[in-house]
Amino acid sequence: MALYWSLLLLMGLCLVAAYDDTEEEPHCFHISDDKCPNINITFWIYTKSNRNGIRAKTTNLNLLLPQKPLKVLIHGFHGNRDYTPNDQLRSLLLDLDYNVISVDYANLAKEPCYSEAVINAPLVGRCLGRLLSTLLYHRIVKYEDLHLIGFGLGAHVAGFASNAMKKPVNHITALDPAKPLFLGTDPAKKLDPNDAKFVDVIHTDVMMLGLLDAVGDADFYINMGISQPKCGPQNKMETHYCYHNRSAVYYAESISSSSPGFYGYHCSSFKDFVSGVCAPKDNVELMGFGVSVQNARGRYFLDTNDGPPYAMGKSFNKLSRQVMGRTFVNDELMNKMFGIENKEQKVEA
Repeated sequence: MALYWSLLLLMGLCLVAAYDDTEEEPHCFHISDDKCPNINITFWIYTKSNRNGIRAKTTNLNLLLPQKPLKVLIHGFHGNRDYTPNDQLRSLLLDLDYNVISVDYANLAKEPCYSEAVINAPLVGRCLGRLLSTLLYHRIVKYEDLHLIGFGLGAHVAGFASNAMKKPVNHITALDPAKPLFLGTDPAKKLDPNDAKFVDVIHTDVMMLGLLDAVGDADFYINMGISQPKCGPQNKMETHYCYHNRSAVYYAESISSSSPGFYGYHCSSFKDFVSGVCAPKDNVELMGFGVSVQNARGRYFLDTNDGPPYAMGKSFNKLSRQVMGRTFVNDELMNKMFGIENKEQKVEA
């Protein structure tokens, strides 16, 4: 059943672009040369004084500023080093004087070659893991200062990168991790809570492009993760792209403005949320850039304003338990529909 739904989603992705018989046949490939470094995978160094980026090489890694934390930005399908989450986050992070590395594997993730992009993702992760291991070995960056931020397919790449290292990275932030071809798969083949010391996840399109199931230590479902304001009608694929990308927009706002903040309240399941078993009391956590890596654990639900600034602080008056007049199915039923058994548990070191 999980395979059926994954294939259905994949077909939807492939049908987004209108057919044009004048266009050249797309060159889709999964890479046969699995060695790192790889000409199809590049890394770009950015600092506050170098905002245009310089391609990383073994001879110029010292361009990263010493004693500064490192943020690694990883794009998703049909992206590159200047697309989501880079265009939303990079300038904001540089303004705060962080080191930034942007991963570019655009040749391996071209539209409409999604299935090949999924096959190529582990190699991208391994090559990134090798680079990060080099930085750690030469003490250019400290383990506790390493933070990977991946969008869509890039969220899974972050997990693969961490698994390629001697020990998991300190922190992974997953922005609406990709669903197609990752439904019901082995946890080792997708992002999971054991991929970093702390994994936080922002869900914004669980009904199409993003995963519904919790894959982090803390999973935040914005507007239930189902629809985002001012994106358009739900029956259009462009709308779901808007939902999907909104995860990076919300995260960017959490960087640029700490007040009032994106606060979610804890609910152990969608069933408890819909039935009103849980309510916003003391178990409230901040989502986004200021998330508490010590305290945030489990599922959290929050709403947004209809436009920027989207954050509503600790106000939950608008938080809806229904979608288009129909109560959202609980996660247990959804898991049965997709053939998923969510047995993920954090393995403590």
